[in-house]
Amino acid sequence: MSSRLRFLARWSRGEWIAAGIIVAACVGIAWFFAAQTLAVTRPMGLPLDDSYIYLTYAKQFGRGEPFTYYPGGGYSAGSTSVLWPMLLAPFWTLGARGHALVWVSYAMCTAFYALTCLGVWRIVRRISGDTAGVLAALALVAIAPFAWTSLSGMEVAFASALLVGMILLLLDQSPAGPPSKRLGAILAAASLSRPEATLLVIGIVAIAVVARLRRADRRAAAWWCAPLAAPVLWLIANRVLAGNFFPNTGVAKSHFYQPGFDWSGWLDAVWMQTGKMFKGLFWDGASPLVWPRAFAVAWLAGAVRLALWARRERRYLAGAVIVLAPFVLIGAVIASSGLWDFQNYRYIAPAFPLLAIGLGAALAVPELRDGGSQYAWRAATVVAVLVFAYRGGPNLATNAKVFAQGAMDTNTQVVALGRYIHDKLPNASVMFHDAGAIAYYGDGRVYDMLGLVTNFQAGVANHGPGSRFEFLEGLPPEQRPTHFAYYPSWLGTFDFYGEALVRTPLRPQIAKPRLAGDGDMQILVATFEHAGTGERPLTEHPGWHVVDRVDIAYLASERAHGWRGAIGSRKFGDPTARWSFVARHVGPYGLVLDGGRTIRGGTERFTLDVDPARPTRLVLRTGGNPTVPWDETQPAAVTLAVSDGDGNVLGTLPIPRPVGPFVELAVDVPAGVSEIRTEAPGPYRAFHWFALQPD
Repeated sequence: MSSRLRFLARWSRGEWIAAGIIVAACVGIAWFFAAQTLAVTRPMGLPLDDSYIYLTYAKQFGRGEPFTYYPGGGYSAGSTSVLWPMLLAPFWTLGARGHALVWVSYAMCTAFYALTCLGVWRIVRRISGDTAGVLAALALVAIAPFAWTSLSGMEVAFASALLVGMILLLLDQSPAGPPSKRLGAILAAASLSRPEATLLVIGIVAIAVVARLRRADRRAAAWWCAPLAAPVLWLIANRVLAGNFFPNTGVAKSHFYQPGFDWSGWLDAVWMQTGKMFKGLFWDGASPLVWPRAFAVAWLAGAVRLALWARRERRYLAGAVIVLAPFVLIGAVIASSGLWDFQNYRYIAPAFPLLAIGLGAALAVPELRDGGSQYAWRAATVVAVLVFAYRGGPNLATNAKVFAQGAMDTNTQVVALGRYIHDKLPNASVMFHDAGAIAYYGDGRVYDMLGLVTNFQAGVANHGPGSRFEFLEGLPPEQRPTHFAYYPSWLGTFDFYGEALVRTPLRPQIAKPRLAGDGDMQILVATFEHAGTGERPLTEHPGWHVVDRVDIAYLASERAHGWRGAIGSRKFGDPTARWSFVARHVGPYGLVLDGGRTIRGGTERFTLDVDPARPTRLVLRTGGNPTVPWDETQPAAVTLAVSDGDGNVLGTLPIPRPVGPFVELAVDVPAGVSEIRTEAPGPYRAFHWFALQPD
């Protein structure tokens, strides 16, 4: 009999009853969520399109094309969890295709949800006794957003189970020597379950290594480092093949990759969001926790008890992890993206079981001489947690409706579009912004405009509509998409849209909030008849020809010319539309489209590729619509000074306030000047800089 089976055989009748109660509660909640979903939509669906991203990676793993997103698509760093799609992949290979894999994902999520709650029970039972363990697990079950996120098809329950299992093994880990084989394995697995867990594992390993080195036990220190080999290889692969260490989601949503990033703004955002997090979790009535203020007080009491237990049992690392890990996980989310309450708390949900452990420690029966007092304490805590769980019931019912509505919306929009593409457009090249179900069911060539699964694209998306337009315009014809699967308004311009083949208006709302991005996602034929219309000056310059141009908002052109523009500092929550836009101009040559930016700080600098022996005529395209969504209105006309790299003023350009049409202004630059600097006393718009030289 294996050690695991021998362990289970030693369970008492009471332990089996306790485990049965916890598992029954978890399975009952999963059944309730599924029943609510099937009451409003068929077949079974998942509430988040991102869940289908994992199904798509699982499908590709099952096909023997790991870490790709469609057949022949090459390496994709879009899987936030490395291991979660690997667990699903064998079922696809064995025949769980289409909606069947949705059920597999849901069942596995349910299993890991139950394992997490069982793990909380066992940890608290070890530290604080049987009753406290059961009550802590039931308190976790009552946290409705944890059930929602665990069952959503994401990696939440899997990562949570690994973290709880890691703490269980730390309870038995000797303060000296190497980690046990099981602990080493679970540390490696946890580090590949979520990026925040990676940071937590690095911290645990660092503490253990320092402790071993202080004892001059280098061999044990080296063994503690071994679990980091897996995440290091993953990070290197991402960096080499995708251009960034962490998954593409980190680039798409992290503070550090956003336009206008600066450290002072980052510190302000982290401070602000940390304050909102503590208030939102432990004070506000809308907290995901039942009785958040009482929860906070109880957790603090539990943290003190855990510290005393760790000191008494000399389990300092385990005690520190239990107390600090939830805030390490939440803090990592806030420091990277600030999105701690995003989509029903799914980014911070793995912290909820760890908070429940602290709560459970507070429920331990104190060592009282009077046996009656101990029974009274136990009875009071049982009643309190049962009332806590009862009060969590309405939240669970509400979350089940939100889950059902999310599944209904994904079935209505992205699932339907994916199936249409598979059936009607098998050879299409589809560009989309919701990367999951369309790719999973469509099963063809796709391109993610937001950059979650398509490498090197998130930076373009972060810079807004103008950059997206310029990127599409700059694609070679053979690489352009044949169709868009889009909410029409999200691209920033309608000029690449042809016929709408499919519309998917949402069904009536049944709960709040609604997670769908907009009301009608469509499949649109892509048309590029107006691409390139803004690549030359609007007016003739007889005797001069274009030798170079800086296409503002086109990131490739900006990089090639070393362009730097004072586009402003980012504030938390700024939309991408703040950083660029698309303008239209109808003139003698027809429709002209161009992407541009507002130069809020009034300065630019760039380098031109021109013949140094000839003079240059520099033409600025400015103007455009007076108002642009999410952008400030240029308050007044400004005079722009154009200088060389040494600061010598070469001329000035009087830039008017935008009133609609494009305006082009020219300044002559002497021979030998290639580095250009500009300075204005206020903001202005820039779309293009054209460099012309004599024929």
